[in-house]
Amino acid sequence: MKSRVRFTFAFDRACRTAVAALIASLDSVSGEDCARVIRAVPYERLREIDFDPDIVEFICMSAMTRNFPGRAEVLAGLKKRHGGAFRSIIGGPHASGDPRGALEAGFDYCCMGEGEEAIRDIFDCAATGLEIEGTGGVFALRDGEVVGRAREDSADLDGFDPLPRRVRFPTYIEVGRGCRWGCAYCQTPRIFGPTERFRSPELIEDMARHYVKWEMRDVRLLLPNALAYGSTRPGRAEPAALDEMLGRVRASCHGARVYLGSFPSEVRPDYVTPEAVAVLKKHVCNESLVIGGQSGSDRVLRWLKRGHAVDDIRRALDVVRAGGFEASVDLMLGFPVEEPEDRQATFDLARELGAKGARVNMHFLMPLPGTPLSGAAPRFLTGDERRKLDRLAQQGIVRGHWRKQEETAREWLDRETQDPNA
Repeated sequence: MKSRVRFTFAFDRACRTAVAALIASLDSVSGEDCARVIRAVPYERLREIDFDPDIVEFICMSAMTRNFPGRAEVLAGLKKRHGGAFRSIIGGPHASGDPRGALEAGFDYCCMGEGEEAIRDIFDCAATGLEIEGTGGVFALRDGEVVGRAREDSADLDGFDPLPRRVRFPTYIEVGRGCRWGCAYCQTPRIFGPTERFRSPELIEDMARHYVKWEMRDVRLLLPNALAYGSTRPGRAEPAALDEMLGRVRASCHGARVYLGSFPSEVRPDYVTPEAVAVLKKHVCNESLVIGGQSGSDRVLRWLKRGHAVDDIRRALDVVRAGGFEASVDLMLGFPVEEPEDRQATFDLARELGAKGARVNMHFLMPLPGTPLSGAAPRFLTGDERRKLDRLAQQGIVRGHWRKQEETAREWLDRETQDPNA
């Protein structure tokens, strides 16, 4: 006799798309009991939920490094109130990069990497009484040791819908995963692999049509590098593949607005060509494109293994604006190798881009687990450098949350230094 199982997925804006993929995977195998197997609850309402003693209950959370302490606090509150009434699973970028830390924070299981197959396996194991630790991609802490095994293969994206079909849970439509570039600060290629994988235009079209049936008027497409869809060559966009996919989506949406190239799907500067920008202009509704520049120093860009130069950022801005889009450029400070002249080069580039009409989104580095910069100390800003950024902000050139990000990075570094288990 099978046990009844229920998964409660906690979500907020930061993890909504990942949660949608997990719900979609369970949705497709949970049969007619879908509503009894799956529930999605905003984080702020988790403390209000109840548990059924006759059901094997799982609480599923996802965390980035910056919000992981908050997730652990939520879990501690649930355990204090409900004791052993549930089992907890943590996934997402932070758990994938630091499974031991996630488990030592109190989570029963840690899901590393892609979770669509793992969540189905957990469902089957829980329903039949099998040990969950045997599930590929799922890890647990036993006698102080992290036990489990990684999944060997990446998910076949056309085998999993990016959105559930029976549970109304609208969010971005993820059209691809992975990144070939391996930038030193980024978790994407470490979680999803160095091979870029794309959903077929037919599946994306079908999901967009389904999306609009929910009366959603904005169809937002998600891809780590917005102009890479269908690309098979490093640094080269494939306008024909992009045109087919976007054309299918737009035709299926019946008046809904289509977005690609706006946050969080930025464009790499080396993929920006007049032909690719023209395809976007033909199909999407966003007025601005976000260009991932990252630094005004060629030395820093080489060290990061970005695969492009500062001049590529300048050229991309010119092409984007000539193609009829406004432009925002992402830049980042705080890299461990930054010297004063590198940082000044980034300030100078921000001012130069602003003079051409671009807006600069300034960020501060958070060294993330699982990346080459994991455990590194950022190069924090001096008082004079903060004042320079403030002046750029007052001039309307720079915007962003670099102050809060620097504060968070400092707090995390202090936490890791004080933690005897770190």
